[in-house]
Amino acid sequence: MTKNPSKVVSLNQALLAAKRAQLNPLSYFPHYQPIVYLPTGEIAGYEALARRNNQVGEATSAGELFANHQYSLSNRRQVDRYVRQQALEQFAQSQQEGFLTLNIVPDWVDMLAGDICTPTISMIEKIGIDPSRVVMEITEASGNIDNLQRVVKEYHQAGLKVAIDDFGAGASQIDRIIALEPDIIKLDMRLFKDATKGGLSADVVLSISELVQRAGCELICEGVETEQEFHFGVECGARYMQGWLFYKAEKSFLPAQSSQAKVKTLLASYLKRKSQRSLATVKHNVSVKTTVLALKHQLQNGGNALSLEQQLEGVGILRYFLCRTDGTQVSPNFEVTGLGIEEDDNFVGFNWSFRPYFHALIALDSVKPQQLILSKIYRDSSSKEMCKTFSTYLTKDLVLLVDCKVADDTLLVE
Repeated sequence: MTKNPSKVVSLNQALLAAKRAQLNPLSYFPHYQPIVYLPTGEIAGYEALARRNNQVGEATSAGELFANHQYSLSNRRQVDRYVRQQALEQFAQSQQEGFLTLNIVPDWVDMLAGDICTPTISMIEKIGIDPSRVVMEITEASGNIDNLQRVVKEYHQAGLKVAIDDFGAGASQIDRIIALEPDIIKLDMRLFKDATKGGLSADVVLSISELVQRAGCELICEGVETEQEFHFGVECGARYMQGWLFYKAEKSFLPAQSSQAKVKTLLASYLKRKSQRSLATVKHNVSVKTTVLALKHQLQNGGNALSLEQQLEGVGILRYFLCRTDGTQVSPNFEVTGLGIEEDDNFVGFNWSFRPYFHALIALDSVKPQQLILSKIYRDSSSKEMCKTFSTYLTKDLVLLVDCKVADDTLLVE
């Protein structure tokens, strides 16, 4: 028997409508995940997360609800507001110190009329919470930026703080930092976890963390589950962290001091490993400096580096070359390989005066002309190795530059 397509469509619509009708805000409630502050080790705040009970009565995440288009946008927003209201009321009743972060989907913002005060501000005023203790966490890179800018301005004028969540995920969000001027940035959890393994992801995340700090924002690392992730979060400059390494989201609040012992142990572990890394770096730098000075002496006396070949390779030197003091390269790149020292003329005539270590070298000429200048660590564009450059005067008019590969000593990964 052939089905009537119109009846099938009507049936599907009826089922969808019935499913939407079952979305009861009263079935949803908040749980709270602590956010710890490393300098004191205390719980500094909580993120409110939506929960619902499953078939056996266990509280499970309701996060997928807010991206489920089977339910109407207005119905999802209704649930979100109900959970938000509960969170604010319970936070106020608990007499907790610290802050509370509330997630808000930009789609909710797009639904607000331009002349309407945001509902969260009204809730806060009615409940009587100090608005400076509430953080509005913008959870996605969607939404109209003009609408977001208007609402964020309202939040700031009312005394609330603003966070951008999942920073680094998907499309670029640099424009959001400029437009919204957030107080807090939360790194994208998947990017953060990938970065803890090292490599290019780590370089990118460390660069993002530097950008965040230069923008005057606090950085929060979330999803921290292991000691290794904690160490990398510290390396990123995060003073706030949250994740299962500390606590899962629970229905009640905890004494602020509950996390102090755990944080103290983790920081001691970080300090020990970082100190060991730093000691290894210092020893390596001393070995390289000794080799660079030997190379300098050899070149100043008309010799060549062939006698130093094994020593150069042994400390990880990739290449050396000569520049005038105006930054112009006047020698080939002398590439140190396992097969010997090879010359590469491709860079003769290039000007490297824009590199930061060149400025420092010139500045120190009149003070300490024998000084060796060490660059920051960077990824070499040719070898893709993590490198640093040592530079020193060879003569009054010539500078010796030596590129040396290093262990990934900015990252606390095995």
